[in-house]
Amino acid sequence: MLILCGTATRFAAAQGDDAARVGAILVEADRLPIDKAWNYLARLRDLDSMSEDAMLSALQATGEKVGPVGRLLVARSLLDLGDDGLYGAKAVDFAKPILIDKGASPEIRLAAAALLGDRTLVGAASANASEALETVVTDDTADPALRLESAKSLFRVGNTKSRRTAKMTIQSFLMSRERDLQVSGALALYEIGDGFQGGARAILEELQSQPTPTGRLARAYLESEKKSGDLERLERLLASQRMSALRRGDAGGSDDDFQVLRELRRLIDTAWIDKSKLEEDALVESAARGMLEGLDKFSSYLSSDQYARFAFDLNRHYGGIGAFVRVENDLFMITRPIYSGPAYKAGLLSGDFILKVDGWETTSQDQDEIIRRLKGVPGTEVELEVMRNGWPEPQNVKLARAEISVPSVNAEMLPGDIGYAELITFASDTSDELRHQLETMAKKGAKACIIDLRSNTGGYLRQAQGVAELFLPRDKLIVYTKSSLGPEEKFFSSGDAIFPDLPLVVLVNGTTASASEIVAGALQDHHRATVVGVQSYGKGSVQNLFPLSSKPSEPFTDENHNRMWDSWESYQDLNKNGRYDPGPRARLTIARYYLPSGRCLHKIVDKDGKVENPDYGVVPDVEIEAEKLKAEDLWKNAISRKLWTERVFHKYVDERWAENKTTFEKLAFSDGKSSAEYPGFDDWYASLGTQLPKNDVRQWVRVVIRDKVADLRGKAWPGSFFQGDFVEDRQLQAAIHVALGKIGQSITGLSEYGPVLDLPKEMVDHAWEPNAKKTTEKKG
Repeated sequence: MLILCGTATRFAAAQGDDAARVGAILVEADRLPIDKAWNYLARLRDLDSMSEDAMLSALQATGEKVGPVGRLLVARSLLDLGDDGLYGAKAVDFAKPILIDKGASPEIRLAAAALLGDRTLVGAASANASEALETVVTDDTADPALRLESAKSLFRVGNTKSRRTAKMTIQSFLMSRERDLQVSGALALYEIGDGFQGGARAILEELQSQPTPTGRLARAYLESEKKSGDLERLERLLASQRMSALRRGDAGGSDDDFQVLRELRRLIDTAWIDKSKLEEDALVESAARGMLEGLDKFSSYLSSDQYARFAFDLNRHYGGIGAFVRVENDLFMITRPIYSGPAYKAGLLSGDFILKVDGWETTSQDQDEIIRRLKGVPGTEVELEVMRNGWPEPQNVKLARAEISVPSVNAEMLPGDIGYAELITFASDTSDELRHQLETMAKKGAKACIIDLRSNTGGYLRQAQGVAELFLPRDKLIVYTKSSLGPEEKFFSSGDAIFPDLPLVVLVNGTTASASEIVAGALQDHHRATVVGVQSYGKGSVQNLFPLSSKPSEPFTDENHNRMWDSWESYQDLNKNGRYDPGPRARLTIARYYLPSGRCLHKIVDKDGKVENPDYGVVPDVEIEAEKLKAEDLWKNAISRKLWTERVFHKYVDERWAENKTTFEKLAFSDGKSSAEYPGFDDWYASLGTQLPKNDVRQWVRVVIRDKVADLRGKAWPGSFFQGDFVEDRQLQAAIHVALGKIGQSITGLSEYGPVLDLPKEMVDHAWEPNAKKTTEKKG
């Protein structure tokens, strides 16, 4: 008995020593960067003499005393104790506050997001983690890397609805104008096991030949995907299924090509572990998507919802209040009014929050449902409760809905009598919009014009034809197609050019694609325009959308005879899902585009990922890269995003707006890359205590100023953030340099450009003439 008591005493003392060691390890790790602190987990795992209860007690006690790094180690250690729901719940309690703390460092929040995606989380712990992750995923202002990491984790631990939100968020990165974000989105889709998306695979196929860690990762994902569909593996699966079918007496030597699908369907019904979650429509949709996306990277299956969004992007008309919107921190915000619409005419501005729609509260509501309530028959009234920063209380605003046309062209006059037009997409009336903008700028004295097709991924072929023939004489070949459905189809300019002699420059980049490449390539081939930028994407294939008779659109009453369903029109809800379904579409590649010179735009890649035609797409006459942060300066992104999210730049402008409106209007056009005229800027910058250089802060403040001035003047600036701003956009500066050279002027001779010029000396020294030889920026 005495021996047993002595053993128990020594055991308790040992447990106490171990608990102290747990505390010491965590306190020491808490002082380190998170990437180095993870190494201390091994030291905690070495304390295997501790009982689970003692370890749990020690982790909890120390976790209350250490900082975020230490708490993340506590959370990870709790998960290592086992898959008991109690441990998972406590781990989430430690990690969740770190993720949602916007004051925490980006690295710490990233680690918290990854930890909250642990697959061992179940029940309440999983739901609690999902709630925090979804808060970040749906925050458009959050750091993109953090949103992606949170979306990946949400996909792992969330329910069906949350997984759908996570997947859609990751897919949205493929549509970003920033190449780095596109790549991150593509890799994330493969990481969650959903890389079978045309856009994601296309990006990885481009990357796989690069001798970089990203290139190697892309290659590994693609090889893994290929192996997962290996014929031998499939044959073993089918052989097993055939044996089962033979035993049931229902399989024979049928020649039916679709027997594989039926066998797979039986296998799923028989063996899949989660048969209760089986959704017939989703299964059929996945099979259809796989069938089409297996053909080429641009053929695809569009679900009813996907087709509705796709159709709106090309037919940018609806009945509503006219505003770009998003949900921010559960509040429904106007990001920018459409300046021809009723919202702007009623006094609503960028940054206003809509709290109620006809008495219905919008806070924490689904964005699509809020938008549905804002839309309606043109002429009908809607009452909004609106709140603006600086107002003591919300105000009620009544306005009449109108037919809204979302602009696809933004234009601006630049110094030196240069007209500048950005084409966002090739929508149903883009050529008419561009013609109107060009005529307006011509009346203002435009002597040359820049057409910006950067990040324009295409649209209607007929609109590309319409844009090109604004500048080409009659009967000039614009493009022709070769198809499996019939003979070559040629598209010629159909009338006399509206602007036959206007000196022209076209801007392109790596996401200029399809219809945009047709316009740039045709104008280049006919020596009608000089192309500036970097090589375009190389999408020279034609896709047609085919409706499916097996899943037709729901019948509706076409009150305005536009052959499209509008949100106020009645319809038959055949599938009882509470919304109109236009039906899915098969998007099938049916032809290839060829430029007047006979060259195919399409980038051809062999099975090893090697590009067979290096001259794919449109190769610019003047090559110049967009400005990019150096690797050693990437830390700036995290700080600037944090200040942007916390609206630090916005507060500076809001607090000084009333007294400095005229100054801000001038700075919006150009500040000469100097903060000298910004009111109280030096003292305000010093008060921030930020490591971000003063010039970077000036740039972001000016973005806010330009947004406010756009509201003031009722006209959007071309481009987004720094792209399209001649003060900060070096590709645009190169285009201006070429355009001025065409009219006998020099960019260095104009005072507006001198202080902001960021072009290589050899380019500036090159006096551009209409027939000048190709120039390329030298890499130093």
